[in-house]
Amino acid sequence: MRKTDIIIPVYQGFKETRVCIESALQTLSQQCAGLIIINDGSPNPGITDYLRNCAQLHPTSVTLLENPHNSGFVASVNRGMALRPEHDALILNSDTKVSDDWLIRLKTAAYKERSIGSVTPFSNNAMLCSFPNIMNDNELFEGLSAAELDQACSQAVPSGTVIDLPTGVGFCMFIKRSCLDEVGLFSTSLFGKGYGEENEWCQRAALAGWRNVQALNVFVEHKGGVSFADQNNLQKDQALATLARHYPDYLTSVQHFISEDPARLYRMKSLLTAIARSPRAKILAIDHGLGGGVVQHIEELASFCRQGIFLRLFPLDAQRVQLMLSATSELRDTLIFDTHTQYDELVDLCKFLAIGHVHFHHLKGLPDILFNLCRDLACQYDVSIHDYYFINGNPTLTDSQATFCGDRAARDSLCREACPITIPVEAWQQHWRLFLSQADRVIFPSVDAHDRFNQDYPLDNTVTAWHPDYEQLLKAPVPTFNYRAKLNRPLKVLILGYLSKEKGADIADQVIEKTDSEWVEFHLLGYSYRPLSKKLHIHGPYHLDEVSHKVAGINADIVWFPAQWPETYSYTLSIALRHGLPVVVPDLGAFAERISGRPYSVAMPWCTTVDHWLKFWEQVAKTGHLLEGGSGPEKEKEKEKEKEKEKTVANACFYREQYLRPDWNRASSGDLELQTISHWVDHEKGKALSPREKLLRILWRIREHSVLGRLATLVPFRLQRFIKRKLSRKALHDIVR
Repeated sequence: MRKTDIIIPVYQGFKETRVCIESALQTLSQQCAGLIIINDGSPNPGITDYLRNCAQLHPTSVTLLENPHNSGFVASVNRGMALRPEHDALILNSDTKVSDDWLIRLKTAAYKERSIGSVTPFSNNAMLCSFPNIMNDNELFEGLSAAELDQACSQAVPSGTVIDLPTGVGFCMFIKRSCLDEVGLFSTSLFGKGYGEENEWCQRAALAGWRNVQALNVFVEHKGGVSFADQNNLQKDQALATLARHYPDYLTSVQHFISEDPARLYRMKSLLTAIARSPRAKILAIDHGLGGGVVQHIEELASFCRQGIFLRLFPLDAQRVQLMLSATSELRDTLIFDTHTQYDELVDLCKFLAIGHVHFHHLKGLPDILFNLCRDLACQYDVSIHDYYFINGNPTLTDSQATFCGDRAARDSLCREACPITIPVEAWQQHWRLFLSQADRVIFPSVDAHDRFNQDYPLDNTVTAWHPDYEQLLKAPVPTFNYRAKLNRPLKVLILGYLSKEKGADIADQVIEKTDSEWVEFHLLGYSYRPLSKKLHIHGPYHLDEVSHKVAGINADIVWFPAQWPETYSYTLSIALRHGLPVVVPDLGAFAERISGRPYSVAMPWCTTVDHWLKFWEQVAKTGHLLEGGSGPEKEKEKEKEKEKEKTVANACFYREQYLRPDWNRASSGDLELQTISHWVDHEKGKALSPREKLLRILWRIREHSVLGRLATLVPFRLQRFIKRKLSRKALHDIVR
């Protein structure tokens, strides 16, 4: 094999450039001639000084070329490739980081067959070669280092394994000198200073009979948009137009590659290997697949407890379950198992991944065989209580009108009318009592939820702790209510989240319709289970990363929670608290507990009538006065809530200090074959809507229509919910957006 020159053009990004060069120097092999670094007229004196010093410290390994002015990426690369015409060339962006014997593996792939002209590795940011999501600018998966991901690729994929690419990717591209001699250098006439040059070169190489391939056992980190960040979208669009004009089949071949995604199974195997080999604890979170606060808590927990890697398992139907390999990273590829025929394979995979703990977050719709997982993995399990499903099958303890069943004597029969179960409540509770009692911990997000649950399930293995976002709320601004200074406009009341019947959609609708809009203006950031009053200003569903911007844009005076069931925590309340907004909540569930002692926070009786709400909002709007201190109708009750809050706050460190256990760390066992993985991969590819989900979106849009939506009101709520769950188990906002 020839020697290889690693060609690194530099313009901007001092920190990234230093990391790149030092990682390359640390991994030089005997097959490498050294680094050719081109200072392309960098405007940063610090970069120039560093490169000159680097050349002096490593005279046998570093050759520094300095352009008298900024010539651009293409001219700089060409200068480097022309310097030593007897050597192979490897183009390396200055915002990359390489690991171990990466170059040897790339050269092995290049020389596997004579016809191979260029080789590109995997990277977090490499378009066709991106990992773990193709065509994405990815963060490093689960915070693993570039070296860990590279090692996983090296271990998972045999040496020299390649697939053909329609084009190489220039962030890190190995080029054989024999191919370069025949094809020539990059085109400066077509692409000027940069972008698209390696794509065009690869098309010329392909026309000359050379192959552009991807080495599937190499990973190189790429920051992206640092070294030559002045390339704007216009330049990129012009480059694509140029490529399409000169090579009419180029875009079609790229689209075909993306559609076929031949690297998919190799990415999946490397991803599974990276998880298995990580020294961090692996936790399998199991939920009902219906989204909402349950999934938000899993994602929050995974982000909060970074010493562990959280995988998520949930049912697709009565037989199939879906495994997501990360609760924090959005992965295009997931795995699906038929529990009737592939349960043993799921267990074997969990052993390979070194799953050390199972955390059940919801059991609705879960195939029964999955309750054997802990036994078959020889691990313990936790159960988080997000609602009241275990009590009588009704998650919200509400009747057919979605109103809280406060009277325990009549509760179960009323709840069964709304959520029927096939066995008596006594048998239902007996069935779950053993499961709950054998858990390592049963975790409650509020004292109220624990006490309400304890009436039916007195357990001695319980933990009560607010969700981890409690720590963020400690830094939240103290609420103020200065509406009196704004009497030139209506009082602006905000309702947050999905407004279901149980969350008070019907009573809110009546209040909004009857309230004088000159005095009070109601806003909904979210959506409702049915069309509501035209007086309501609807801002639509939101993603968590945009909610702060949307809340600030609405500029509400106060947030109202008209819930009719005892919520166990409420993330929408957290949003209001985080923004320092006054709140009006029901004295039911965790609400009163969480606002106890907070200024400008009022707990109203959950069963407040429409007439009383009208008087309440009119009084607030006309007087500008809001009771402080979380005051409720009964002072003694308020004192009890304050004590409950103190007990919960005492467990505030639970998730930080006590949740993860040392014995959850396991060693990986077994091995994985590529063909086996292919049986598990979700061939529906990613998050595209299924035909049923598309139908559900159409029905939702009909319901939102000003005229046709009136027909939806004739359909009973229970039937609407039944149809929704038959069509999809996804959260509705994931479908309608």
